[in-house]
Amino acid sequence: MTSELRMSVAEYGRGAMRTAALLLCTMLASLLHITPALAASDEDRFNLSVGAFFVTHTDGTVRLDHSVGPANIGTSIDWHRDLGGETNKTVPRIDGYYRFSAKHRVDFSWYSIDRSGLITTQRDIDFGNINFPAGTTIDSRLETKVFKVAYTYSFYRTADIETALTFGLHITNIKASLQSAGLGISEAESTTAPLPVFGYRIDYSLSPKWWVRSKYELFFLDRLKEVQGSLSDFTVAIEHRTFKHFGFGFGLDRTSANFDVSHNRKSLSLDSVLTGFMLYGVYR
Repeated sequence: MTSELRMSVAEYGRGAMRTAALLLCTMLASLLHITPALAASDEDRFNLSVGAFFVTHTDGTVRLDHSVGPANIGTSIDWHRDLGGETNKTVPRIDGYYRFSAKHRVDFSWYSIDRSGLITTQRDIDFGNINFPAGTTIDSRLETKVFKVAYTYSFYRTADIETALTFGLHITNIKASLQSAGLGISEAESTTAPLPVFGYRIDYSLSPKWWVRSKYELFFLDRLKEVQGSLSDFTVAIEHRTFKHFGFGFGLDRTSANFDVSHNRKSLSLDSVLTGFMLYGVYR
């Protein structure tokens, strides 16, 4: 990881940790003014949300370095500016949880974003072992698959509110490829980064049928040689319990990630911000 990337990761991590601390203190303070309600229902054991994730904005860079002696050679590539990559996408998304006791549950989430781009580059690009000279038409593809699983402990739970701490894995599979049909050259690399995340969530009932669900997850690691980076994931949604077992919801999700994964004398770096809306049906 370059010194500039280390500094950006460190600055991002400190900022994200301050934001998380402020959010946590605010939420905990608000709980002091909440009067305990009735005991939480035992019916809320399973929740499955299936719908669409409308990615309205993506921003970031991708880089694939290869080692030549002590030096790393590669170009930091702006996904949209340098490759003409897509910045919005609609993809399926699945979220849910299974509660195995009153205060303990397992949460999960999955979605996959496959973006492509086509452009005649205006500058030389070194990607892995291949050099794409200026004036080359490049066909690019960036695939990101995300699977999250977490243990959630509800330290305060009533019929109207649930506040919880989470700990789990944010597993991201990344595949980046560039090719030029005209020159007959191509390069691709894929990697999987299973990263531990800590989080806080609060679900609050506005009325018997309307619920607000919010979650903030954070990860920061700058110690391991093979995997370094940071992650911040914030989700807020409103759900309507239309029927006893069915309902619908809509919300906002923003994920900011910075990964640097080294493998076989290559280093794949991804700096990405994804912002989008969710629209889904709920079965419970």
